[in-house]
Amino acid sequence: MPYEARLARVRRWLRRRGGGALLVSSPENRRYLSGFSPGDVSLWESSGFLLITLREAFVLTDPRYVEEARENPLFEAIIYRRGLARTLARLLGKLGIRRLFYEEEYLSCGRLKVLKKALPRVRLSGVSGVVERWRETKDPEEVELIREAEARAREILRILEKEIRPGLTEKEIAWRILELCHRLGEGPSFPPIVAGGPNAARPHAEPTERPLREGEAVIVDLGVRFRGYCSDLTRTFFLGPVPDRLREARALVNEARRRARSLYRAGRPVCEADRVVRRFFREKGVLSHYLHSLGHGLGLEVHEAPSVSYRSRRRFRPGQVVTLEPGLYFPELGGVREEEMIYITD
Repeated sequence: MPYEARLARVRRWLRRRGGGALLVSSPENRRYLSGFSPGDVSLWESSGFLLITLREAFVLTDPRYVEEARENPLFEAIIYRRGLARTLARLLGKLGIRRLFYEEEYLSCGRLKVLKKALPRVRLSGVSGVVERWRETKDPEEVELIREAEARAREILRILEKEIRPGLTEKEIAWRILELCHRLGEGPSFPPIVAGGPNAARPHAEPTERPLREGEAVIVDLGVRFRGYCSDLTRTFFLGPVPDRLREARALVNEARRRARSLYRAGRPVCEADRVVRRFFREKGVLSHYLHSLGHGLGLEVHEAPSVSYRSRRRFRPGQVVTLEPGLYFPELGGVREEEMIYITD
C-alpha cells in the first residue's frame, strides 16, 4: 500500500493549518494510513492510535499489539502501560507540539475529558471526515482487493442458491453464510441479513428461528471482507411460486436498477440516480414501499461515502466503489431487494 503518499497527504493537510499533530483513532483510518489492522473491541477499548506530525509518525498502543505496531517501518511503535493520556503528554511535550487535531466522531467524551486534563497547554481541535474523504477514491490496489472480496461474496451466493430451501431457519442460513465468509475470506463485512416471508418487509431484519416456507421471498444480504476491504451484495430468492405482488416488485426493482445504472458515472450528480428511481417508483404507485436510499460507498468500511441519495450534493468520482440496491417492502407480505457493486472509472 502507498503509505508514504498517504502520510505526505496528512502532512500537507497539517501545513495548511499551521502545523501541529493529528491523532487518529478510527480503526479504518489507522489501517488506511499505516497498515495497523487490529480493530477496536468496543468504543471504550481501543487497540491503538496514530500520531502524525509534520516530521514524525507513531503507533501508540498497549502491550497486546506490540508486533502489529512494528509492521510499518514508517511508524515508530510506542507502547503505553498506564494509558494513552500520560504517554501522549510526554510525547507532545518532547516534540514541542502545541496543537492536536483529533477525530471527534471516534473519540469518546470520557477519553476527550481525560486528554484535556493531561494536556493543559495543548490546543485540542476536533475534525471530522478528513481521512474518510481521501478513502473515498480508491487506488488500483484497493480496487483489486474489493473486486476479490466481491468475487468471494458471489461464490457464497452461488452456493446458497443450491442450498436454500423451505424448512431451513433464517439463523441456519446466516450461520452458513458466516462459515463461508471465514472459509473464503477474513470473515463477514457485516452480520448477514436473512429475512423470509413477512420478515423480508424489514430492510435490516435480523435472522430469527423462523423456518422458511414454500411460496415466499427470502432476502439475503451479505458481504465478505478480504485483506480489510468489504463487499456487499443482496439477492432475493423465491421459494417456488410467490404472490403476484412480489413477482411484480422484482420486475420493478430490476427495471429501477437498469435505469439507475447508467447514471453511476464520473462527473454525474450522485443524487440523480436515486431521483430517477424514486420518480419511476412514484409512476408505478410503489414509492411508499421504497424505504432507503439507493446505495453507499464501499471500502475498508461497508458503509462509506458517498451516500447515493436524492439529498446528495456530490458528484461521482473515478475510483469510487458504490452499491446500487433498490428495494420494495410490503408489510405482512415480504419484500424484494437486489444489490450490485459498481466501480466508477474515468
